[in-house]
Amino acid sequence: MDPDRRTRPRFSHLTALALSLAVLVPLACVAPQPVAMQAQRYRIEVRMDPATHRLSGRTTLDLVRAGEESVPGGQPVSFELLLHPDLRITRVVTVGADGRYRGPLRKDPVGEADEFAPRRHRVVLKELVDGLTLFVEYEGELFQDVSVGEKPGEIHNFTMRAHIGEEGVYLGSGYWYPEPVADAEEVVPALGDFVLIADPIPGVELVAGAETDPVLSEQTGRLAWRSPYPLDGMVLVGGPHEVHRATHSGVEISVHLRPDQARHADGLIGTVRRNLDRYQPLVGPYPAGEYTVVDNFFSSGFAFPTFTLLSSAVINMGRRAQMRHGMFDHEMMHCWWGNGIHVDPRDGNWCEAITSYATNYYGYVLDGNEDDARRKRRNYVHALSRIKPEDDKPLDTFDREDGAGRGIGYQKGAMVFHMLARKIGQENFWAAMRKLTSEYVGRYANWDDFRHVFEEVGGVSLETFFQQWVRGAGAPKLAIESARYDTARQALTLSLSQGDMAFDLEVPVRVEHAGGHLDILVPLDAPAKEVTVPIDVVPISVELDPDYHVFRKVPLADIIPTTASTRRGSSLVTVLPGGEVTDTFRTLQSIFESSFDEEGDELIVRTVGEIEEGALAERCALILGDAVHDSYVAGFLSAIEFPVRFTEDGFEFDGVTYAEEEHAFVCTVSHPGVPGGGVTALYGNSEAAIPPANFIPMYDRSLVIFKNRMPIYRHDFERRNVIAVDR
Repeated sequence: MDPDRRTRPRFSHLTALALSLAVLVPLACVAPQPVAMQAQRYRIEVRMDPATHRLSGRTTLDLVRAGEESVPGGQPVSFELLLHPDLRITRVVTVGADGRYRGPLRKDPVGEADEFAPRRHRVVLKELVDGLTLFVEYEGELFQDVSVGEKPGEIHNFTMRAHIGEEGVYLGSGYWYPEPVADAEEVVPALGDFVLIADPIPGVELVAGAETDPVLSEQTGRLAWRSPYPLDGMVLVGGPHEVHRATHSGVEISVHLRPDQARHADGLIGTVRRNLDRYQPLVGPYPAGEYTVVDNFFSSGFAFPTFTLLSSAVINMGRRAQMRHGMFDHEMMHCWWGNGIHVDPRDGNWCEAITSYATNYYGYVLDGNEDDARRKRRNYVHALSRIKPEDDKPLDTFDREDGAGRGIGYQKGAMVFHMLARKIGQENFWAAMRKLTSEYVGRYANWDDFRHVFEEVGGVSLETFFQQWVRGAGAPKLAIESARYDTARQALTLSLSQGDMAFDLEVPVRVEHAGGHLDILVPLDAPAKEVTVPIDVVPISVELDPDYHVFRKVPLADIIPTTASTRRGSSLVTVLPGGEVTDTFRTLQSIFESSFDEEGDELIVRTVGEIEEGALAERCALILGDAVHDSYVAGFLSAIEFPVRFTEDGFEFDGVTYAEEEHAFVCTVSHPGVPGGGVTALYGNSEAAIPPANFIPMYDRSLVIFKNRMPIYRHDFERRNVIAVDR
């Protein structure tokens, strides 16, 4: 079938449609001039049938003029609406202006990475007005093949747009209601007030990105929601769930789970309470009266106003997902940042940076766990030291066309906020975040807004800081070139460098002495500089920023090896055990190979007994299961000093033997023949001991030992650069 045919009205339909308009518009003799319109208010009414995937809707839009176009009096103008291509408009009425619906236009251009594109619909007005009300009725079937976007190793199915089915409802970014489009770059999409009314669906609990409105629900006899503050869109989801409820800190908490997930309800409610208690004192009151956790039928950890949509796999992880920093807490904090305070689309996306800082990293600080807080900072620095020069773009370009990638947006962004907190003081930092919450919820904010608030609260100019860390690209390559101590003067002289950069820095340096150590800050504002610091103890050695408080690029040889090391470079060899290969190993092979997708990348697979001489010497390597016992593989592992030893009953590390059949490990070491590359081995004393393949890349450690597929020991192979002091 012609893909456009379902949304292309026939002539007879257009004729009938014209008769339904409040006022008929005479055909214009001149072409209408395009103008920009924005919606200040939406009233969306929908009816859905999961069995047939059908939706019928009616949306009322209060529109206002958005641009500054000059239009001669009496000349017709036009504006456009965006709507899902599988939905057809059946009726349009204008109030406050003489208007006519002119039918669907072409689809927007289809991108290579995303085949979804809404259809444009044109409305023509007899003349330009400052505002009008538009009534649009539409209907159609919304169905997506969920499996298309489900990929091994990926925790989000970003292909999902709009779907109605018996397994669940997801109406997200798929233009399931009409929205006005403004093509002009200078026109910022309007934030609007939303009312959503939906017919109940037997056996399905629905949740919207807004607060429930019991008064309107009683008046209409249907489900009703109202936005608690201006929003940039509306989302509606649902599934065959049971609802578990509680109240905490004045917030109504709901958890929507399938009947077989009921055991997780108390843990999820407890985690919501814990997060409210942790973060409200730091960032201000939760910006709505309700918060809901919803089980989802596809891979997701999606944050929306007033609720979080978690895939069944995440919910079924139980306490691991509830308590691990950067999972549930990360999505919940987006209720403040990204869904409460909106990201100004004219500037880069800041919300993932602050959310990653506050949860993925600062969660450990709130735990009092400085070891893991340091590990997180170190891992951010090491991960971003792998980035290719062409991908090292400014933080403020994240989520913009041809902008920075997720590593910059999340990890560098988190480090930038950490450095900012150290610069102005942690108390001032959180005071600034509370000020942002009080002043910007329901508004757009950009990086300059953040700078102004932090300057006001911190009492210092941050122009240089933001210019070098947010607006600028790159990072210094810090090093201590030499250190000498003048005993008579009690002065330590350090020769510092930062490569070709000229960042304005205060570099942390740890000075070891006979009685312990002391930490000092050394100024550096040039590519190389010699600095003398008075010290009244005799130093033995110095180490540059051992706790990773400054974002910088470290040499590839200093990066701790993790599975990410094996998934980089231009070639990978996967070594499979003999016999039938398990689904877990095949899935893990696919996950690793997915990182090698550039032209010229080489992927080879070898089964034990079929490995040619030199196959492992110059390629990253993934070694699975009993392949570790192959004579050639064993010789290779011995040659690179692989730290895990194999015994008759199992394996041994650091003097401890793991011989039970429930034991397994994943270990990555640096590959001596591939700069920055790695060798990863996954082995279990039994097939049942091997953890799920999708979880393996999520462990950012060099070595993880499991029992019953749960981590029981973690270790990193970290290299420390300690320099002796000349005296």
